[in-house]
Amino acid sequence: MKVGIVGGTGNISTSVVKLLQERGHDVTCITRGSSGALPYGVRHLSGDRNDLDWFVPTVQRERFDAAIDFIGFTPAHGAASLDAFRDVGHFVQTSTVTTVGQTADWLPITEDHPLRPPVPYAVDKVALDRMYQAAYLDRGFPATIVKPSTTYGRKRVVRQVGIDTRWIRRIREGRPILRVGEGTALHHLLHVDDAALGFVGVLERDSTIGQTYFLVNPQPMEWSDIHGVAMDVLGREVEQIDVSAETLYQLDPQRFMMVPGVFAKNLLYSAEKLQRDVPEFRPVVSLHDGLADAFEYLQSHGLVDDVPVGDWEDRVIEIQRDARRRILEG
Repeated sequence: MKVGIVGGTGNISTSVVKLLQERGHDVTCITRGSSGALPYGVRHLSGDRNDLDWFVPTVQRERFDAAIDFIGFTPAHGAASLDAFRDVGHFVQTSTVTTVGQTADWLPITEDHPLRPPVPYAVDKVALDRMYQAAYLDRGFPATIVKPSTTYGRKRVVRQVGIDTRWIRRIREGRPILRVGEGTALHHLLHVDDAALGFVGVLERDSTIGQTYFLVNPQPMEWSDIHGVAMDVLGREVEQIDVSAETLYQLDPQRFMMVPGVFAKNLLYSAEKLQRDVPEFRPVVSLHDGLADAFEYLQSHGLVDDVPVGDWEDRVIEIQRDARRRILEG
C-alpha cells in the first residue's frame, strides 16, 4: 500500500515507519522536518499541517491508500485531515487511553467504558475521536481509533513521576529517586516496537475500520518493580523515596499533571479486543531489554540530562526524609 504518515519521527511513529517498510509498503511521512531523520527509502513531504493551503491539496494529490495520523491533537486537525484524506482507503487516528479518565467503573477497562477526560489534552482527543467516529457513521469515512497507553523506547523513557532522563543519571550516581506512595500502582508500559505491531496490524485489515482499540501491554507492572528493572539494567540499586501524588502536583501542576490521575492509579486496560482482531499483536520486547536499549542509546547520544546541585528531586527527598525522622522521633 501507499501509506501516508502524518508525523513519522516521534516515539511510536519511528517504529511504525520501520515496520511498514519491512512489510513492503510505500511510506511517505508528512512532517515539518525538524524532529529527526527518516529511514532510507521513505519519502518526505516537508510542511506544516496547520498550513491548510499547503496540507490539504498536498495530501490529496498523493492519493494514499492508507494513512496514520500521529500528531492529530485538536478538532481543527481533524477537520483538515477529513478533507485531506477524504479518498483514503483506511485512516488510523492516534488517540490515548487517558481519554477514559481517572476512575474506572470496571476492571480491566474495555473500549466501551465511559469517557471522562481529566486534562485538556485528553478533552481535545475525545472531541477529535468523535469527529472521526461521526464521519464513519455518517458517510463511511474509513477511520479506526487506536488508543495507546504509556510507550517507551529510544526517544522516551518513563518513570512514575513523569517523563525525563535525569533519573537515569541519578541511579548511575547512586542517588535516590522518588516514587508515588509505595510504588504499588499497576501500569502498562509498552515498547514502541511492540506498539508498531498493533498499529500496522490494524492498518492492514479492513475489518478494523470503524473500531476503537486500546493498545496496551497485556502484562502490567507495579512502578516500584519497573524502577527495579531499570536499576538492574544500570547495575546499581538506589533507595526509592515515597511521596504523595498531591504533594508533587502542588509543587508543580504542569510538570506533574499526569501523576495524580494516571501514574498513581491502578487503571488497567484490556488488550483482548486488539489481540482478537490483530492476532500478531503479542508484545515480545521485555522491559529489561527495552530499557537497556533505550538507556544505551540515550547515553551514547548525549541525551541523558545532568542533575544540577539542588535539583527539585533532592529537595523533595530531603523534605520527605525530614518528615519521616520527625514522625519516628515522636
